[in-house]
Amino acid sequence: MSRQIRTIGFGAGGHAKVILDILLEQNQCSVIGLLDNDAARWGTTVFGVPILGDDFELDKLISEQGITAFFLGVGAVKSLAHRRKLYEYACDKGLGPLNIIHASSHVSKRALTGNGVTVMAAATINAAAVIGDNVIINTGAIVEHDCTVGNHVHVATGAHLAGGVKIGDEVIIGVGSVIRQGIRIGKCAIVGAGAVVVKDVPDGCIVVGNPAKILTGQGT
Repeated sequence: MSRQIRTIGFGAGGHAKVILDILLEQNQCSVIGLLDNDAARWGTTVFGVPILGDDFELDKLISEQGITAFFLGVGAVKSLAHRRKLYEYACDKGLGPLNIIHASSHVSKRALTGNGVTVMAAATINAAAVIGDNVIINTGAIVEHDCTVGNHVHVATGAHLAGGVKIGDEVIIGVGSVIRQGIRIGKCAIVGAGAVVVKDVPDGCIVVGNPAKILTGQGT
């Protein structure tokens, strides 16, 4: 990646700060600014990077500033739908999603990663893992050998996926959770913080506890 790549970020909260920290340390691209829908943030800066307005400023920035790449500084707690929509919006405008890999992480050369993947400090992606597009592997998370992680997934801080785990699209794997080898997690499911998953999780379900169980009232 060259410093000539002119980049815009979506979001200006905590997740954006961590992304910016990685990019500024690597000094490999030029972050022109951030877009955030909270008007109270407009005109301020994050680590010296200006917050230029909301998402509707994108066309102007592409035209006037020569923006060609983007990253998502928007996290997710309950749903990844907003991240997915932002990702699709930026891609539809012709921008390329950055892959952002912290220097202290380990990504096997024999793993496959998609576009717009963020790998935070001390995270690990081991051999023969397959990671989809717009995925966050957060600080200290582990994705073991032969895992498959779908698109628009967040593997949160300190979560551990044992070998051969299959994760569907738009899944949130909570902080400090553990998923036993060979388990399948259905699309749009949520694994609660600290959960220990020893059985497959159906689409759209929330599981919590040790061992993890489907939260009462969730459909299967």
